[in-house]
Amino acid sequence: MRTLGYGLLLVLLGTQAHAGCGEGRGTCYYYKSGELKGQGECAVTTCAATDQYFFTHWDWDNGNEVRIDWDREQQKLLVNGKPGYGLAVPYKDENMVCYAVAQSDELVCNDSGIY
Repeated sequence: MRTLGYGLLLVLLGTQAHAGCGEGRGTCYYYKSGELKGQGECAVTTCAATDQYFFTHWDWDNGNEVRIDWDREQQKLLVNGKPGYGLAVPYKDENMVCYAVAQSDELVCNDSGIY
């Protein structure tokens, strides 16, 4: 009975942290100065665990890459290693997610629905 109690306690404690990854395919977009400069099919992987980590990596079929990571030490979002921010407003449809490079005119988006 004691083992059952410990097992239940571990299950309850384990459910407090939410983590997971999603993978999918979609179209990735690259904008510079408001103009579409690149568009192509891409594989999207997004992983997050509450406040422990977040990243989304987009591997374009043509070899381009987009890496969005949360830098826990600096407490900021990095877009391809540069400070950036996410945009909550869907531009194309409800599956669209975009990230911008801070103090730049670069914007990357994908419509995979994998956030």
